[in-house]
This record gives sequence, structure tokens and C-alpha cells, in this order.
Amino acid sequence: MDAIVSSLFIYPDSTSPGQQLSTVAVTLEGPEGNRSKKHAVHLVTAGEYVADHPKANIVLDMDAAVLADLVGRVVRLGDCTLNVTRRPSSCAGVYADVVTPGSVSVDDRLLVADDA
Repeated sequence: MDAIVSSLFIYPDSTSPGQQLSTVAVTLEGPEGNRSKKHAVHLVTAGEYVADHPKANIVLDMDAAVLADLVGRVVRLGDCTLNVTRRPSSCAGVYADVVTPGSVSVDDRLLVADDA
């Protein structure tokens, strides 16, 4: 699978715009500095981000259907391992829980557990 991180964002509170980063430390609770949410990490594709402007943390350069098919799979971005848990009910992308904390950077390649 060929997918890379194109952008990274944190949202310190629900009323402020996102802060774009080149690298972020991802803890068990999600990206460091991000407001507390029900789901640790929200991933979307670049096309979904531009179209829907969700408050996603990790924007990936990949097809939206391929990202949706990752639900139930374990993926790795940089030093971080994520378990993709479900699709949101009211916005684009997928949610994930953090399995192994670590740093994620722009241009990191997405690896699916079978590919790692």
C-alpha cells in the first residue's frame, strides 16, 4: 500500500483552529497537545480533509475507500502503532486507538500490519 502522511494537526480546544505540525508525539490518549476526545486519533485522506474540513489529526495521501477498508486493522505511522477502530458517524475518515505511542511526521509512510 502506498500512502504517506501529508499533514498533521492538533486542536488544543474545540473553538480554536488547528495547529499544523511537521512532527507530533502521539501518546496513548492521542497527539500531544490535542484536546481530549472520545477517540485518540482521527485520520482522513487529503481529499476528505479539503472537502469536509473535519478536525482530523492525521491527513494521509491515499484513496478514501482504501482508508475506510483499514477498519479492524493495525497500522504503523512513524514510531506509532494504531488500531483502526471505526468510521465516524458524522464526518469523514476513520478513528484509531493508540497501541504503541511514538512520533509521527509528515512524509511518514503508512504500513499495514501485514505489510510491516
